[in-house]
Amino acid sequence: MTNNILVLGAGSLQVPLIQTVKSRGYRAIVVSLYEDEPGMQIADEKVIADFCDEDIILDYALKYDICGILTDQTDIPVRTVAYVAEKMNLPGIGYETACIFTNKFLMREKCQELGIPTIRFRLAYGIGDAILFYEEIGRDVILKPINNQGSKGVYRISSLDELYAKYHEAERYSRGEPILVEEYIAGEEMVIEALTYNGVTEGLICGDTYYFNIPDTFSAKQRLFPSCKNSSLIDKALSLNKTIVEGFGLKNGITHGEYIISKEQIYLIEIAARGGGVYISSDIIPLMTGFDTNSFIVSMAVDGKISSPEIRKIDKTVCYIAFFLPAGRIIRIDGREEVYAMPFVRRNNLDMLYVGKKTGENIDKTSRFFFVVEAESDYKMKSYIRSIREKLKIEVETARGVKGIIWD
Repeated sequence: MTNNILVLGAGSLQVPLIQTVKSRGYRAIVVSLYEDEPGMQIADEKVIADFCDEDIILDYALKYDICGILTDQTDIPVRTVAYVAEKMNLPGIGYETACIFTNKFLMREKCQELGIPTIRFRLAYGIGDAILFYEEIGRDVILKPINNQGSKGVYRISSLDELYAKYHEAERYSRGEPILVEEYIAGEEMVIEALTYNGVTEGLICGDTYYFNIPDTFSAKQRLFPSCKNSSLIDKALSLNKTIVEGFGLKNGITHGEYIISKEQIYLIEIAARGGGVYISSDIIPLMTGFDTNSFIVSMAVDGKISSPEIRKIDKTVCYIAFFLPAGRIIRIDGREEVYAMPFVRRNNLDMLYVGKKTGENIDKTSRFFFVVEAESDYKMKSYIRSIREKLKIEVETARGVKGIIWD
């Protein structure tokens, strides 16, 4: 066996993990369909392949005689990572467990099996099933592909006309699988990042989610840690998260759970057996707990164990803030270097922007740009966010004239 580690995913969110693989003395064999992704630029070796194809990735894993396989901050490769690890007798979360954590329908079914109150739902094998469910519950529903991420193909439905219009759009993202139809519930949202080690789950950080006012993007403009909710509600959410993660069968790993609070009841939206995206896993967790998430992921992928994890509570406020750009072509970027120089901006993906870049329609969260911001208090955080918004100016030439950044 070599010191090759197969890393699935090469976007900007996987860069910190790839850097950790390399800094630990391993060779990073990075897999993506797109050779120009930032993670491919720092790979020891590039593999151009579809990481959803489990058998193709297994072939590459055998070719490179890997000592570990991993991913983070993305749902789609989680199942492939588990499949390859199981086939090669490498440490992993297990294929059956990975399937539960990557299939929104199986999550709902498993919650019911565990006796956990869940949102009403139906698996639709065609539009007729979706119509029947919509008419049965008599209220708004959400359409979701069961195995996608980034809010792709997710739509809120308020009428039969909308259902007819959006169902086939959802199918485009479903990879031939049925569509999950579930009741729409309004409420405040929380996010929980947790560590499971030797079968015991411990909450790392709990935060609040705030959304863009853009229909059908289901995209957070900010996730703020720690949560501002009252302590009893946070404790209730952490207890529910522990029950779900352990009940789903995870023995070792990081999880990212999203919850909604409605009429004093907490419901699971979805949960993933990987760290939170937008640098929550790589940056926000370490900033708030001292726990090196990336190093943990690498150690677990290679050795299947670590010394007892040390978690600290660090008194600070950390968040990510995000923005969209209107569809068109970027014609001006001002203030980027000043933002880079701000000591409270811990990480960002502004290097992906350049004059002349074409921007598409904002139909899901994958077209966001973002920053991780660290502050001593909530008051300071608000001041820092204002500074970023005031300093960074981007103009986009659109079909309706020149437009700026979409912050809300």
